[in-house]
Amino acid sequence: MSEENIPLQIPKFKSEFKVLSLDLIDDPMRPIRSDLSPESVADLVISIRQVGIIEPLVVKPVNGRYEVIAGHRRLVAATICEVGQVPCYVVEADPQVSEMLKVHENLFRQEISPADEAKFYDWLIQHYKLTPAKIGGMITRSHSYVMDRLEILEYPQELRDALTQKKIKFSVAREFFKIKDIITMRKFLYYAIRSGITPALAVQWVNDWKRTQTVAQPQTQNQTVGDTEGEEYITYVNCIYCKEELRLFDALPVHIHKTCYNEVSSK
Repeated sequence: MSEENIPLQIPKFKSEFKVLSLDLIDDPMRPIRSDLSPESVADLVISIRQVGIIEPLVVKPVNGRYEVIAGHRRLVAATICEVGQVPCYVVEADPQVSEMLKVHENLFRQEISPADEAKFYDWLIQHYKLTPAKIGGMITRSHSYVMDRLEILEYPQELRDALTQKKIKFSVAREFFKIKDIITMRKFLYYAIRSGITPALAVQWVNDWKRTQTVAQPQTQNQTVGDTEGEEYITYVNCIYCKEELRLFDALPVHIHKTCYNEVSSK
């Protein structure tokens, strides 16, 4: 049986329920999330003010105090609400188990950004010498799931920034990373951010680009306007009907049979 197919489980650990003063609880030493803000926990703030904290935090004792393992969002929201005490499960777990609990909390309770996942998995690999297959088993995800996230660390900076800032979806970024021509990738990214793009359309763009690498290039004229952050890539193509030149940004995606295209082209 390969390492990838070995089902791994988080080892059992001791836990004890306690109600702790908020003043005794510290943020995680290494939080998995990079986007925690008052705005990101606004829903929890409302919930806590209405019904209190329903789900206890998971903490571990550290030098007479307690560090959050799971429930960082609840801690931030409770601090905003100025709650005096919070329910907690105090656990005795080794550092590796603590990190796995942190991953479970963030993956299954609130969506975490793929970019944050990538950085955290890389840290686990470097710090605990875990393999992607072992990490996948411990978070009940596939080996390829972990590898796809780790690949984000190899993205060009602008692609990684667009993903981190949630300007594009991960599935779109993953497709664009397949484009090895950086100029083409930047152009696609520009249009994707400006006009929006679905994962299916991203796949189509990338597949179309791949085909141009083996067949004759269509007649196009590229211009770059500006050289600052607002840089705009303008590509001109020929209309399939009238043959006149138009900007790619103004063109509509068209699905057409080859026979129909040949018929229109011959008119």
